[in-house]
Amino acid sequence: MSIDKLKQRLEQQLSHSLAQEVVHTKFVKPQKLIKTLYVLEQRFDDFENAIPLDQKIFRTISKFHDTGFYSLSKRDWKNLAWALSKVLPDTENKLIFSDIGKKILQHFTQAKLDLIGLVYFPLLYSYFALENEDVKNKPETWLHLRSILSAHRSQVYRDAQRPKKWMNALIDYPELLSDLPTQIFVGRFLKDQDSNSIQQDLESLKIAPNSWFWDDLIHSSIQSIKKMSEAEFFQLIPRFLILSEKNTLYTTEILVALLERYAQSIQREVVHDALKHLALNQWGNPQYNSSAGWNNVNAETRYMVNQWFVRADLEAFFKVFSHGAETRRFNYWLRFIKQVSLSEIFLNDDAIYHATRQQEEFKNKNQGRYKRIIGKSTAANAFMIKIGGYYIVEFSELNNATYFYRKLPYKGANASLQLVNITDLKSTAKADFYLSHNGSWENSFDKRLKALGIYPD
Repeated sequence: MSIDKLKQRLEQQLSHSLAQEVVHTKFVKPQKLIKTLYVLEQRFDDFENAIPLDQKIFRTISKFHDTGFYSLSKRDWKNLAWALSKVLPDTENKLIFSDIGKKILQHFTQAKLDLIGLVYFPLLYSYFALENEDVKNKPETWLHLRSILSAHRSQVYRDAQRPKKWMNALIDYPELLSDLPTQIFVGRFLKDQDSNSIQQDLESLKIAPNSWFWDDLIHSSIQSIKKMSEAEFFQLIPRFLILSEKNTLYTTEILVALLERYAQSIQREVVHDALKHLALNQWGNPQYNSSAGWNNVNAETRYMVNQWFVRADLEAFFKVFSHGAETRRFNYWLRFIKQVSLSEIFLNDDAIYHATRQQEEFKNKNQGRYKRIIGKSTAANAFMIKIGGYYIVEFSELNNATYFYRKLPYKGANASLQLVNITDLKSTAKADFYLSHNGSWENSFDKRLKALGIYPD
């Protein structure tokens, strides 16, 4: 038998006798020692990648100004990488966007792998440390930094004697260094009960709280609304509403995306109270042209929300602010609801100062949308809708007629006017005509409205 074959057999026998499963059957695995070793390794990694004080970083930059890339120590090289996300004294922009930053990146592009391995984590930190305003237009130097990290990621991982936790994170989520760095996390972000799970999963990367990454995650989540199924969309509306409360900078973007998606759904005619009141608080009454915030959405979407308010006003007036549930008049005007472009409620002193629980609830949800009646006779609440070219005024007490006006019966069609005189709403002199609720009044109303060119929906 040759020496080579003998050597090969010996190695095979040794490999069998030292197999992992054989060792574990003969010896007790030192769990406590392994745990202690893991803790020590984590402490060493944390120490190795501890962010240096700004003063040390600035001293390295001064040294770099004097000597260039020559005579830099290992610590100096790492400090240059940390410095890319810093604003130096007497400057306005972060170093990565300066001429010095471009030189540093160019040097790292041509550097050997041993230097890249040394500075890789500080470069990664600088990549994530930039804020949304820094990278929203995808500046060239930031993309350059990302390309360096992407090009060397696999090799740095392979050359590590013991892959570190942050290396595993980059291998598990290669998208972090792509054009869509947060898309893979959107589903988790929207559905996880623990809102911090992603942050915990990526903790080893030391992503700053004000990093562009978290802004991009929110933005990507909002963009995903367009591609959701209807079932998923309706399920996630509450999550987005919570998100808008916690991230007020994105409230408008979230509200626009939710309303536009809702307007395309089969439930567009079903009132969504939370969306309706968020829209009212953000942009005001959609029925007023002065509410400029409504220009953020399409005309059809604005019309949808307007219809939500009209229906709510109809129900409130005839079921909450009228004497008893006035179902006949409610059902009558409901037949024309799609043609109503304006609806307003006018409340008397009793409803203003001595409101029932239901009345108070309506008032709280519609701040700025109702007006107060003043004048000699304020016994009745009033309700006005606009259909076609007519302003139609109803009163809560049945002994009042319905008044039809060609022009707005009071001065000032805006949200700031809160007081309206009863004589402006109930004027036989100003009204084109008025109709009484006697007998089968619905038929007489229909005939008169048809003569005006107004038909049920």
